[in-house]
Amino acid sequence: MLSPTLLPPSISFSLSQPPPLPPPLLAIQPFKLSTGKKNASSKSHKQGSTRHFRCFSCEKSPSSLPSSHISNDFSSFLEKPDAESPGTQCFSQSLCPSSLALWLQSSHSLEDVKRVHAVVLKCLRYPETYVHNNLMCVYIRFEKLREARNVFDEMSLRNVVSWTAVIDGYLSFGYDDEAFSLFKESVREGVRANEKMFVCVLNLCSVRKDFELGRQIHAGVIKGGPSNMIVDSSIVKFYAQCGDLSSAFRKFDEMSNWDVVCWTTMITACSQQGKGKEAISLFSRMLNEGFSPNEFTVCGVLKACGEEKELNFGGQLHCAIVKKMYKYDVFIGTSLVDMYAKCGEIIDSRNVFNRMRRRNTVTWTSIIAGYARKGLGEEAIKLFRAMKKRNIFSNNLTVVNILRACGSIKNSLMGREVHAQIVKNSIETNLYLGSTLVWFYCRFSEYSNAIKVLQQMPLRDVFSWTAIISGCAHLGHDSEALEFLREMIEEGVEPNSFTYSSALKACAKLEAVLQGKLIHSSANKTPSMSNVFVGSALIYMYAKCGYVAEAFRVFNSMPERNLVSWKSMIVGYTRNGLCREALKLMYRMQAEGFEVDDYILTTVLTACGDVEFDNIDHSYACRFKAGSSV
Repeated sequence: MLSPTLLPPSISFSLSQPPPLPPPLLAIQPFKLSTGKKNASSKSHKQGSTRHFRCFSCEKSPSSLPSSHISNDFSSFLEKPDAESPGTQCFSQSLCPSSLALWLQSSHSLEDVKRVHAVVLKCLRYPETYVHNNLMCVYIRFEKLREARNVFDEMSLRNVVSWTAVIDGYLSFGYDDEAFSLFKESVREGVRANEKMFVCVLNLCSVRKDFELGRQIHAGVIKGGPSNMIVDSSIVKFYAQCGDLSSAFRKFDEMSNWDVVCWTTMITACSQQGKGKEAISLFSRMLNEGFSPNEFTVCGVLKACGEEKELNFGGQLHCAIVKKMYKYDVFIGTSLVDMYAKCGEIIDSRNVFNRMRRRNTVTWTSIIAGYARKGLGEEAIKLFRAMKKRNIFSNNLTVVNILRACGSIKNSLMGREVHAQIVKNSIETNLYLGSTLVWFYCRFSEYSNAIKVLQQMPLRDVFSWTAIISGCAHLGHDSEALEFLREMIEEGVEPNSFTYSSALKACAKLEAVLQGKLIHSSANKTPSMSNVFVGSALIYMYAKCGYVAEAFRVFNSMPERNLVSWKSMIVGYTRNGLCREALKLMYRMQAEGFEVDDYILTTVLTACGDVEFDNIDHSYACRFKAGSSV
């Protein structure tokens, strides 16, 4: 389960009463708003000092004009915009940016905004940039990006606020490429960025994963550009989103002040990138520094607890949530469901799920994934059916977990139904779904269907190739597995540890030691060589092909060994007639704290029961004697 994505330290153009976050782009007097479709205050920030502007048609300051007089004239003007009454003439002469800003702030609907816009067009021949900036921001608040862009295009004079407003508008609606084009145009226009522009562009770099541009922006800040805690937080988030946690930590440690958003950014980034221990450590440090976590922080830490199987720490957080130390919402509940499920406590996960008043798609997906992970496919399918009856939208991750549940309980019919729905919804090209379908059909020994799914995928990543290679090796299509490995490398996809181990098993079955050596050479150049499963597969492959010395060399060079590693090497010795070496290694295995299981003992005694070994301890001597008499 992915924890709720933390909102970046964003630029806000909402003019309503804000929470205590960054200063706004437009410094105007706060005014209470109520919008119909969307509450714009969720992204608003702390207001700065008010700028004063000279009126267009009069020398009086706005404060010297009675507000009721202006409001009455404005109302009558809106009712009859073409009338030429003395009141409307006075009103037209008294217009100033501050009055227009107040009217825009008090607009309760898009129609109100358009009426104010009509006033600007009718009464102000050359409106100041300030007026257009406010119009753009209000249009964006009402989700009218095209109207905001029209205002921007008609401006004769633009400043950094204008550019930042339109760039942030496109970014907030997901038009990253257009936002990037506008930023490049602002650079060509010679616009000098301020801190709000830097924050906006850093957010853009985070979304686009544009590491080089983000580094250039960071360099610009270091060389004397405006910097504050909001800019620094955006730099931290940029590096974290791009996967460069070391640079994110470096910038985070350089900051003189932090806030909850900063801490949450780092904790969430660590938990999302598999650094759960660091996330939990940061959370403890945050508490020691006297900061109060919010619900987003808790979600990030609960995700880390699930990944690291830190059930005790996650349980303590649950107790704090029950005591109402943190705000309980659907995201917190979902994170608890996911944490307990990943820690193997499916009953506790289900109890949290059952008590939740509100559940979303991620909540249902988390509990379904938990049951599928535990091999309880029938229960996962029941939950999926209940989810569909309630008309809850299922995402790609839900479908992936249902396919896994079907595979775990050999429910081919349900899996095919899910596949049909995937095709019907035209999402069969999704990488994760495609890879899971390949795995699913290999699980049911339907090799031809697995190949068909793989060939229909427009893009194939390491998981797609690994699914078909491991499936072929499992089904006995060893030559095909090696052929798929060759195609994978030709497409420029780098194998991972699971790919290497599956391909090495295929080499062992074929006794293709030459290809096995090539795979060994390739794995040696990657971090996969330190993986215990790759090492065990190499031992098995070399021993099966009769190259026992090479197998033992791999065994001795392994940084860590598991039961499979010891078993592969001992059985390799026995199958090649090296009984004394097998007995020695079995004794060494026990000395290093590994339990000799019945399979190893039976294999060794069957092959080496008559071998005398002077240095073996009494308990083993009894076993060997008994074994030789069988």
